[in-house]
Amino acid sequence: MSLPLEAAPAVPSDPPKLDDWFAGLGDDFAGRMAAGALRAGMSDGWRVRWRGRELELQVDADFPFSAPRIYLVGYARAQAQPHVERDGKLCLGSKPVPGDGIATVKAALAAAFRLLAENETKQHDDDFREDFGLYWLNWSSDTDLLAEVLPGPEGTTQCRLVRAVQTKNRAFVLPSKADAARFWTNRTGAAPKWLKTTALIPIDPLPAPHRYPDTAAELWTLVEARTRGGTDLLARLVDNDPKEFFVVLAGRAPSGREHYAALRIRRPLDRAGLPLKRRILRQGLERAENPMRTLFGRFRIERLATDRLDASSSRLPEGLQRQMAAAKVLVVGCGALGSGVARMLAQAGVDHLRLVDPDSLGWENIRRHELGADHVGHGKARSLANAIRAALPLIGFVEGYQTTFATFAREHSEALNDTDLIVSCTGDWTADASVELALTRLGRKGLAVYGWMERHALASHALLLGSAGAKLADGFDEHGNPRLPVVAGGKPPPPECGGASTTFGAVELAHAQALVVRLAIDALRGLETAPAWHSWIADVVAFEEAEASVASGWAVSRGQPGNMGGLFVGDWSFT
Repeated sequence: MSLPLEAAPAVPSDPPKLDDWFAGLGDDFAGRMAAGALRAGMSDGWRVRWRGRELELQVDADFPFSAPRIYLVGYARAQAQPHVERDGKLCLGSKPVPGDGIATVKAALAAAFRLLAENETKQHDDDFREDFGLYWLNWSSDTDLLAEVLPGPEGTTQCRLVRAVQTKNRAFVLPSKADAARFWTNRTGAAPKWLKTTALIPIDPLPAPHRYPDTAAELWTLVEARTRGGTDLLARLVDNDPKEFFVVLAGRAPSGREHYAALRIRRPLDRAGLPLKRRILRQGLERAENPMRTLFGRFRIERLATDRLDASSSRLPEGLQRQMAAAKVLVVGCGALGSGVARMLAQAGVDHLRLVDPDSLGWENIRRHELGADHVGHGKARSLANAIRAALPLIGFVEGYQTTFATFAREHSEALNDTDLIVSCTGDWTADASVELALTRLGRKGLAVYGWMERHALASHALLLGSAGAKLADGFDEHGNPRLPVVAGGKPPPPECGGASTTFGAVELAHAQALVVRLAIDALRGLETAPAWHSWIADVVAFEEAEASVASGWAVSRGQPGNMGGLFVGDWSFT
């Protein structure tokens, strides 16, 4: 079949039918597919020939408002091609032409023939290594066990022993005993009962699918050919005749991307389906030229689907990852605003967090707090620290303190002195004043971000200050009232709040949290220097619903916000 794909209908029709178009291909058309031969989810299919190969084109019930799927018939790993999945499905970028089945089919076939032609000239062979993780996943063994790998600082540079924690469906591979213990304790609240010694073996170059090992002997040969010292680790692991262990192959793609691929190594089974006894497994080894290689070759292997535990952090710029991991941040106030700020900082990569709040969670908090009903009656700071550890088990350090900041500063002066940034979200004038006092004691290193919201969260503020120069008190009177408020008026809080809470919803809260976190991250990166004052103002509809307006002083000083509100950046100056 040649390109472009043109075929005259064997039987004229108006409008032309897809079956007629296929029939017009002549000898290149291999027939319609029987219903029982269709892949899962497909409703119709046709077979065509191209350069001695047979392809299946199948469509689902949404066709022609969905793209066809095209499969290579008789596809196997020994003939693996780039951008072809394990079941022979071609990974194509063609889009449907809505309502036009023939145009949609022609576009899909044209893309398929183009890909196959390019594969014949090996134009995409580097993709086997560039997207190694995806191809390994595609050709992994049929097992329910998934490997999750955290590479560690050495990456793919050297062979080494690492540790794995195994559950029924997961094997978590981490760089060291300490990393594995911290990860599992953060995740479950208890130390792991046992750790499996695992070999991480860099290989160069990464193999294409036809070289993926199917047997332990093939794995040994691959490691022997493409590593220095990798077989020493294999011999070390197998020398104790374990019932099972893990091996992780590592390597770099041409672009420098790191890839990891895990295998489970198991003793063979006896006739009763049990792992072979040690004496049977070792029979005849004394006569083998290489006993360890022979012993290893008697094991059976499974290629495991493998993910990276740090996949989310890889989306951040590398420099930012390092800066966030090194930063030590103290969050004061773990209420609605501070709890979200603390979690977002952890998600942004801050690896060392201390959380301070004297209060316990109440039922009035749960609609807007990071913690829910399960934590009512428990200290906010400690409960939040536990929740962050469980949700982000790779985090290095999170600790909660059920106390005021002033008490924390007295009792944990060393921790305070080691802090790179204080983020105060108390919404309390007295508590924030104690933070400002602590800044003066920190000297030149002192740096704090203050976050607060006005009535109904119609305005939110984030303020970055240092230990010298502008002061928090510059913007407030002696009673803690802002000298330049945004919001004037507004209906009173509902009776159930007891007059003690500011009413706001999750949307307004999200804006406030993001405002504070962004300024905190920019401060840690050195992109913002003190003093810096950022404000977010709600849209006109929110003001109307709250029966409030923009204060005249703000409008004169900073300008009247537009109907959509938005971000305002100004000086912390009130002369």
